[in-house]
Amino acid sequence: MDTEATRTLVKQFLAARSAGDLAGITAALADDAVWVLPQSSSFGPFEGRDAVAKALGGGVSGTLFDPATIRRDIHKMVVEGDTAMVQQRLSATTLKGAEYVNEYCWVYTCRDGKIARLEEYADTLHAGRVFGTVS
Repeated sequence: MDTEATRTLVKQFLAARSAGDLAGITAALADDAVWVLPQSSSFGPFEGRDAVAKALGGGVSGTLFDPATIRRDIHKMVVEGDTAMVQQRLSATTLKGAEYVNEYCWVYTCRDGKIARLEEYADTLHAGRVFGTVS
Protein backbone atom coordinates (compact mmCIF):
# COMPACT_ATOMS: atom_id res chain seq x y z
CA MET A 1 0.00 0.00 0.00
CA ASP A 2 1.13 3.55 -0.51
CA THR A 3 1.81 5.94 2.35
CA GLU A 4 -1.39 7.99 2.11
CA ALA A 5 -3.65 4.92 1.86
CA THR A 6 -1.95 3.46 4.93
CA ARG A 7 -2.31 6.76 6.83
CA THR A 8 -6.02 6.98 5.99
CA LEU A 9 -6.70 3.36 6.97
CA VAL A 10 -4.87 3.60 10.30
CA LYS A 11 -6.60 6.90 11.16
CA GLN A 12 -9.99 5.29 10.44
CA PHE A 13 -9.03 2.31 12.58
CA LEU A 14 -7.91 4.54 15.47
CA ALA A 15 -11.14 6.54 15.28
CA ALA A 16 -13.19 3.32 15.36
CA ARG A 17 -11.19 2.04 18.31
CA SER A 18 -11.64 5.29 20.26
CA ALA A 19 -15.38 5.21 19.56
CA GLY A 20 -15.70 1.56 20.60
CA ASP A 21 -17.00 0.84 17.10
CA LEU A 22 -16.53 -2.93 16.78
CA ALA A 23 -17.86 -2.96 13.21
CA GLY A 24 -15.35 -0.25 12.22
CA ILE A 25 -12.50 -2.10 13.93
CA THR A 26 -13.46 -5.35 12.20
CA ALA A 27 -13.80 -3.67 8.78
CA ALA A 28 -10.24 -2.32 8.97
CA LEU A 29 -8.67 -5.74 9.61
CA ALA A 30 -7.48 -8.35 7.13
CA ASP A 31 -8.99 -11.84 7.40
CA ASP A 32 -5.63 -13.16 8.68
CA ALA A 33 -4.84 -10.19 10.93
CA VAL A 34 -2.47 -10.79 13.85
CA TRP A 35 -2.12 -8.70 17.04
CA VAL A 36 1.22 -9.29 18.77
CA LEU A 37 1.57 -7.94 22.31
CA PRO A 38 4.77 -7.67 24.35
CA GLN A 39 6.01 -11.12 25.32
CA SER A 40 5.94 -10.19 28.99
CA SER A 41 2.23 -9.38 28.89
CA SER A 42 -0.22 -12.09 29.80
CA PHE A 43 -2.27 -11.68 26.61
CA GLY A 44 -2.04 -12.78 23.00
CA PRO A 45 -1.06 -13.17 20.38
CA PHE A 46 -4.47 -12.97 18.72
CA GLU A 47 -4.88 -14.36 15.22
CA GLY A 48 -7.66 -13.89 12.68
CA ARG A 49 -9.88 -10.86 12.09
CA ASP A 50 -12.64 -11.87 14.48
CA ALA A 51 -10.30 -12.76 17.36
CA VAL A 52 -8.29 -9.57 16.92
CA ALA A 53 -11.41 -7.39 16.64
CA LYS A 54 -12.98 -8.96 19.73
CA ALA A 55 -9.77 -8.51 21.75
CA LEU A 56 -9.29 -4.90 20.60
CA GLY A 57 -12.97 -4.06 20.95
CA GLY A 58 -12.92 -4.62 24.70
CA GLY A 59 -12.02 -8.26 25.18
CA VAL A 60 -8.64 -7.39 26.66
CA SER A 61 -9.18 -3.89 28.03
CA GLY A 62 -12.55 -4.91 29.51
CA THR A 63 -10.77 -7.36 31.82
CA LEU A 64 -8.44 -4.61 33.05
CA PHE A 65 -10.14 -1.21 32.88
CA ASP A 66 -13.43 0.57 33.45
CA PRO A 67 -14.28 1.11 29.75
CA ALA A 68 -15.81 4.54 30.44
CA THR A 69 -12.43 5.83 31.67
CA ILE A 70 -10.21 4.72 28.78
CA ARG A 71 -8.51 7.55 26.94
CA ARG A 72 -5.97 7.25 24.13
CA ASP A 73 -3.93 10.34 23.27
CA ILE A 74 -1.90 10.11 20.09
CA HIS A 75 1.45 11.91 20.21
CA LYS A 76 2.77 11.10 16.78
CA MET A 77 2.09 9.01 13.70
CA VAL A 78 4.85 8.19 11.23
CA VAL A 79 3.83 6.45 8.01
CA GLU A 80 5.93 5.08 5.19
CA GLY A 81 4.54 2.78 2.53
CA ASP A 82 2.56 -0.04 4.11
CA THR A 83 3.73 0.67 7.69
CA ALA A 84 2.46 3.14 10.30
CA MET A 85 3.95 3.74 13.73
CA VAL A 86 1.81 5.44 16.35
CA GLN A 87 3.07 6.76 19.68
CA GLN A 88 0.29 7.19 22.18
CA ARG A 89 -0.59 7.39 25.85
CA LEU A 90 -3.31 5.24 27.36
CA SER A 91 -4.89 6.38 30.58
CA ALA A 92 -7.72 4.67 32.43
CA THR A 93 -8.95 3.53 35.81
CA THR A 94 -8.42 -0.16 36.52
CA LEU A 95 -11.30 -2.34 37.65
CA LYS A 96 -9.71 -2.21 41.13
CA GLY A 97 -9.79 1.60 41.10
CA ALA A 98 -6.10 2.34 40.43
CA GLU A 99 -5.10 5.03 37.96
CA TYR A 100 -3.20 3.69 34.95
CA VAL A 101 -1.10 5.77 32.56
CA ASN A 102 1.35 4.18 30.12
CA GLU A 103 3.08 5.06 26.88
CA TYR A 104 2.63 2.79 23.88
CA CYS A 105 4.05 2.40 20.42
CA TRP A 106 1.97 0.50 17.90
CA VAL A 107 3.30 -0.66 14.55
CA TYR A 108 0.67 -1.39 11.90
CA THR A 109 1.47 -3.28 8.71
CA CYS A 110 -1.16 -2.91 6.01
CA ARG A 111 -1.90 -5.00 2.95
CA ASP A 112 -4.58 -4.70 0.25
CA GLY A 113 -6.46 -1.94 2.07
CA LYS A 114 -6.57 -3.70 5.45
CA ILE A 115 -4.45 -3.90 8.58
CA ALA A 116 -2.67 -7.26 8.54
CA ARG A 117 -0.38 -7.00 11.57
CA LEU A 118 -0.51 -4.99 14.78
CA GLU A 119 2.53 -4.98 17.04
CA GLU A 120 2.16 -3.39 20.46
CA TYR A 121 5.06 -2.13 22.58
CA ALA A 122 4.59 -0.83 26.14
CA ASP A 123 6.19 -0.74 29.57
CA THR A 124 4.85 -4.03 30.89
CA LEU A 125 6.81 -3.73 34.15
CA HIS A 126 4.94 -0.51 34.93
CA ALA A 127 1.64 -2.15 33.92
CA GLY A 128 2.35 -5.15 36.13
CA ARG A 129 3.05 -2.87 39.08
CA VAL A 130 -0.23 -1.00 38.60
CA PHE A 131 -2.18 -4.26 38.22
CA GLY A 132 -0.37 -5.81 41.19
CA THR A 133 1.10 -8.74 39.27
CA VAL A 134 4.71 -7.70 39.97
CA SER A 135 6.35 -5.71 42.74
